[in-house]
Amino acid sequence: MAEKRLHIISFDVPLPADYGGAIDVFYRLKALHELGVKITLHCYEYGRGESSELEQYADLVIYYPRRKRLMDVLDKLPFIVKTRSSRALMRNLLFNDDPILFEGLHTTFMLNDERLKNRIRMVRTHNIEHEYYGALAKQATGFRKKFYQSEAKKLKTYEPRLKFATHIFAIKEDDAFYFKQYCKNTYVLPACAFTESGASEDTLPYCLFQGNLSVPENEKGLLWLIDNVFAPHNLTNKLKVAGKRPSEAVMQHCKQYDIELIANPDDAQMTELIQEARVHVFYSHQDTGVKLKVVNALRSPGAILANKKMLHGSDFEHLCDETNSPEEYVERINSYLISPVTEIHLELRNAFLEEHLNPVRNCRMISDLL
Repeated sequence: MAEKRLHIISFDVPLPADYGGAIDVFYRLKALHELGVKITLHCYEYGRGESSELEQYADLVIYYPRRKRLMDVLDKLPFIVKTRSSRALMRNLLFNDDPILFEGLHTTFMLNDERLKNRIRMVRTHNIEHEYYGALAKQATGFRKKFYQSEAKKLKTYEPRLKFATHIFAIKEDDAFYFKQYCKNTYVLPACAFTESGASEDTLPYCLFQGNLSVPENEKGLLWLIDNVFAPHNLTNKLKVAGKRPSEAVMQHCKQYDIELIANPDDAQMTELIQEARVHVFYSHQDTGVKLKVVNALRSPGAILANKKMLHGSDFEHLCDETNSPEEYVERINSYLISPVTEIHLELRNAFLEEHLNPVRNCRMISDLL
């Protein structure tokens, strides 16, 4: 049998796997490695540093600086694409004829390059990006709002470049239907995430909010939960907040209400927090994409409380408690802190996850193309 080889171009260094995009990229990398694929991993690096652990899963890991210049904001290309272009990367791709997996629209600068026209060029889409940035613009103010509005328009104009992909792997059904206008070989590849699970008796009586705390969507969701659920009902001592780069507003709120904040936890810390939390609380003001942090929490033995927008478009709403009003959150938090999720529910949850969200099984659709 011929050796299966693949270039993966990642928009960021995927370790630590501490936010949605990194989680999806890392566990797909790990799954493809388990399937015997020989991988050359190309990472744009802009602050997370190099990770020696990645060498366990890729035969070769190459890093490229993401150069962000003020003039790139004014470029006709989307900023997230323009700042991820590298001549060195192209030289390395041309070193052989291996298939290429572009992680996110962010990395597709060279997708239409004539020199790659005879290659298998797969694109993993994480969102319909112009919709995602449009939603961010609605929440932002000042320069940030203008930037997101501009980026959304540029992404909409740029999106037809996906016509040069030989295959597109969308994260959910609605996105797959949308992207088929550019590529008939468009399929749903569910989110890749942590695959181990625990038992209910391992949980501790606390609630956990986790995510990238510098992202406006996550910040706004957390502040809503604190201001409307935890603070008014004297539950702040039951809440832990964990994630990378907490914003000033997040730090001030946690200090004001004496909420435990675990800033920039490593993989081991985050895994322990997720596995031990009796209740996971989520809230979102926008319904774009699939929230990878919810998928990660589903692999734990804790209850999942999330509002309708947080769960929109996912296949696992039935595994969570849809919770929209402050009163619903308070009632269910108090209930689960006393009575954890039952073993029967966990067995049903784990069976569903094994069938539908097993990264190794799902990533066979990629390895079969190699």
